[in-house]
Amino acid sequence: MKYTKFVIKNYKGIPEIELDLNKKPTSNIFTLVGLNESGKTSLLEAIYLFQNGIFKKKAHTLIPKSKQYSFNGEISIKAELELNEDELINIKALLKKEHRFHIIDSNSNKIIKIKKIYHFKNSIPIEKDDSNNGWEEAIWEENFKGKTKQSKQIKELYDWKKDAWNEVINLIQKKFLPKILYYPNFLFEFPEKIYLEQFKEEEKGQEEYRNVIQDILVSIGKGLTIKDHLLERIKSEKAHKEALEQLLLRMSSKLNEEILTKWDTIFTGTQKKEVIISADTELETGRHFIKLKIKQGSASYSINDRSLGFRWFFSFLIFTAFRKTRIKDPGETLFLLDEPASNLHQSSQKKLLHSLENIVSDCKLIYSTHSHHLIDPKWLAGTYIVRNEAINYESPEESSTTETNISATLYKNFVARYPKEEDHFKPILDALDYTPSKLEMVPSIIFTEGKSDYYTFKYMAHIIFKDEYKLNFYPGAGVNKYKDPFRLYLAWDKKFIALFDSDEGGRKAKEQYIADIGRDIENKIFTFEDIKSEWKEIEAEKLFSREEQVKVTQSCFSDYEEGDLKSKFNASIQNLYIKNKEFDFNQETLNKFKKIFDFLQEKIK
Repeated sequence: MKYTKFVIKNYKGIPEIELDLNKKPTSNIFTLVGLNESGKTSLLEAIYLFQNGIFKKKAHTLIPKSKQYSFNGEISIKAELELNEDELINIKALLKKEHRFHIIDSNSNKIIKIKKIYHFKNSIPIEKDDSNNGWEEAIWEENFKGKTKQSKQIKELYDWKKDAWNEVINLIQKKFLPKILYYPNFLFEFPEKIYLEQFKEEEKGQEEYRNVIQDILVSIGKGLTIKDHLLERIKSEKAHKEALEQLLLRMSSKLNEEILTKWDTIFTGTQKKEVIISADTELETGRHFIKLKIKQGSASYSINDRSLGFRWFFSFLIFTAFRKTRIKDPGETLFLLDEPASNLHQSSQKKLLHSLENIVSDCKLIYSTHSHHLIDPKWLAGTYIVRNEAINYESPEESSTTETNISATLYKNFVARYPKEEDHFKPILDALDYTPSKLEMVPSIIFTEGKSDYYTFKYMAHIIFKDEYKLNFYPGAGVNKYKDPFRLYLAWDKKFIALFDSDEGGRKAKEQYIADIGRDIENKIFTFEDIKSEWKEIEAEKLFSREEQVKVTQSCFSDYEEGDLKSKFNASIQNLYIKNKEFDFNQETLNKFKKIFDFLQEKIK
């Protein structure tokens, strides 16, 4: 089971926001981009509230500040989830065996919608008269259409038999509903000792760290448990000590592999570190515990003795990379991260993106950021621009501190508001109020006609040709929008070329740029026809055979048959790029791109 959509109403400063996690091209990583105080944290908190609730005495914190004096109405968080085939088979079997109800095969029967509602009157939380759940009301929308043995008429399960409906809801809640895990930050204190058994006076967080130790054990072998393979061996006679030592070595090795190897990759030049895990017993209390130390050279240190950057990175991976292996967690876990890596240098933030990508192999991640270094072009299909419309960003000091009107706009819709921008990425930099430094290095680049060509070339060069060609592509917003970027690159005396379609639009644009800017640009703009004379009137999509276009499209849109091939094909190429998935193109297509990349590499030199 996986989350596919959230709709949030009236939570703090959010009038109504919809986050769609299932749009094509699909991604498992979703980014909330915006300046400080834009409302990114409120969005994450609202999603977390859906599953975890809140104490009634803290209900006032949900109300927008501007309405806290007298709020009448409801705050709601609605989630849409999709059952997988195995889960649906289990539900079908339950209803067929216990109630003789046969679910019909339908996509609608795979979708579950749950709405959490909090009711207020005069800013005080109230209970609805027809609610049995106290002040927090949960509404499951009617679902599961089917037939009974006595009647062939299609019925709604909820209307037909409430008991059967409730059994299905209980099954979903207990076995299928995915966890939502929210990490506001990872700079909390790492315990000096992680106790392996619960005790009354233990510090907050010990239980979660025990769960992490169990996660590490599961990642080594599914049958390993704290009780049987750590506790019992610590308590046992010497005969079991060797088995304990071997297990601790395996755990240390696993942490070194999953965390410190990645740390060394990101932070090159630092002295090599390794994790050492030991087990012991307190003489005064008899409590059994394990310790994690970082060995560097001939000395060992506590996790808390290391830098803020290292502590953040270590905690981040130990709570996410290993969390996925937790057996008792159903479905596709949803991680929520608020401003990850804000304590790391910008170069380290860029490298950290690779770690995020590795974590989401079988889960989803939503993270907020106001750093352009933590935004990957691959994930723009799942990026939302978050703004507080009540703030005048030109003069924020003049804005009210209580008025909030938070909006979240899907990036591609946000871009549509800037039709005159020459760079497909510029709106996101504008949203972050980004200004490049005079010290920044400007790379040699290849201007592409638009974002579709950009993703096509990036996919073929990076995924199919395995970065054999070191080419930097620029995602334009149209063939006629390069006048300013061309002039800037000429002024900077930086290498660049442009590759346009060899249709009428591409040829005319080339002629116009030469007329407007001059002969300095004549040998920098090319069309496909310049690469091969037979490639007249060709667009990037036509480099692929029609059969390949259809098969690539069906890899993303499984129900595609015909019509609107161009836009769906381009979305599907982007989807393959996001997922790092290879496709078996024919040799003729590969030869075409090899010829293109050889040409571009030669011209950029």
